[in-house]
Amino acid sequence: MSDHLRRVHRRRLPLHLACALSLLAAGCTSYEADPVEPLEILRALDEVRLDGVSHDEVAAVVSALDVSDGLSLLEASAIAVRRNPALIVLRADLGVAEAQLMQAGLLSDPVIGWSAGDPIADAIIEGKVESTSWLTGFSLSWTLPRPGELDAEEGVAHAQIQNRASRLAGAEWQVVREVQLAYVRLLVARARVDQNRRLLEISNRTRDFFTRARQAGAATALEEGLAKVAANTAQADLLGAQTQELQARQALNGLLGLPPEHEWKLQDSLDRFVVRDQPEEDAQQLVRESLERRPDLKEALAEYQRAEEQLRLECARQWPQVSIGTGLSIQIPIFSKFNQPAIETAQRRRQAARTQVTVAVQQVRGAIHAGLLQLKQARTVLHLYRTSLGPQTEETLRLTEQAFKAREITPLEILTAQRQVIETQRRFLTARQAWAEARIRLDSACGRLLPSAQTPLPHNTTDEDPQ
Repeated sequence: MSDHLRRVHRRRLPLHLACALSLLAAGCTSYEADPVEPLEILRALDEVRLDGVSHDEVAAVVSALDVSDGLSLLEASAIAVRRNPALIVLRADLGVAEAQLMQAGLLSDPVIGWSAGDPIADAIIEGKVESTSWLTGFSLSWTLPRPGELDAEEGVAHAQIQNRASRLAGAEWQVVREVQLAYVRLLVARARVDQNRRLLEISNRTRDFFTRARQAGAATALEEGLAKVAANTAQADLLGAQTQELQARQALNGLLGLPPEHEWKLQDSLDRFVVRDQPEEDAQQLVRESLERRPDLKEALAEYQRAEEQLRLECARQWPQVSIGTGLSIQIPIFSKFNQPAIETAQRRRQAARTQVTVAVQQVRGAIHAGLLQLKQARTVLHLYRTSLGPQTEETLRLTEQAFKAREITPLEILTAQRQVIETQRRFLTARQAWAEARIRLDSACGRLLPSAQTPLPHNTTDEDPQ
């Protein structure tokens, strides 16, 4: 090669290198900062309103949605499934797992290198640099995947998506249960406010009567004092009930992703949870059926599958790593003991995942048996109040007021009767709440309180949707 051609070659080499780097840079993504401002987030959250929920957003959960007349129990559950903050975070995590699937199974990138050692050595030893010196410094290598390694990596990624999807489905299942329990507690809190308001009116009438009777000399100071204490107690109970109502509303709004002070109507009432005469459900049958529906059990199974895929990947990594190109190299896993420690770890992780599945099944069985027992007890207590204590107490109060007007009983007997009525009504309302919550918890334990909206998996991962 002439000196002229050698000079031309040397001038073109940087040009070619610059062109190659330009092409690589064109395919890169530039970094853009996206800072988070908590104050702006707070302003956006304060603007959230119930009328901002569209029917399309919850169409997969409920067939109809009309927020203008308030929310039913099912509508509130549907909105929570789509708007609950914790579920939004889990959906974002599922998106991360889906993105990781694109990374899994990719071939390793080729490595291009050039060593300046040959030209320098020629210049020192021979006093000149030949064109071959520049070529011998060039190297190209590519690492081959081990047998089954790419399939195993994709399997791990698929299992990770299934795990995140199952976790999301389990969280949706829990949110539906918590929303329905919070809905019932708000119903009870509002019923307790109405109850205490009515009892306060009765106590105030009794207090005013004793005040007039004391002035006329027909009642003692003790009787007047007892009447005032009863009225003040009823006032304090009303204030406490109003605080509980506010707390119950804030808790439910939090589950729905609404501002704490946002007010809306409740369509359903406690009468929705009526006690029906039906044969007692078989616990063993409910347990068997729930094994196909419980999302938390599916999450445990998905975790076991992920452990299986990780073990398969570690087994693939026990083989030597081969790189080919301008040369040939083999990485022999001697010091890593042919990946046996990692395989042992993966085997133990799989065994731990299997144990977790066993524990999950055991917990399902225990929850259903406990739910049936609580439901039976709540039904018995509610039946007693509904058929006996409740009507008897109301009748006692009516007869007491009639007798008092006819001057057939003493004022002290009136106060005693009122206290009995107040206590019985409170317990009756508590019994209705216990029955409704026991019904919800049992349905949830059996896997019957599932949102019909399920976050679908990517079509290229699995044909089944998470339950």
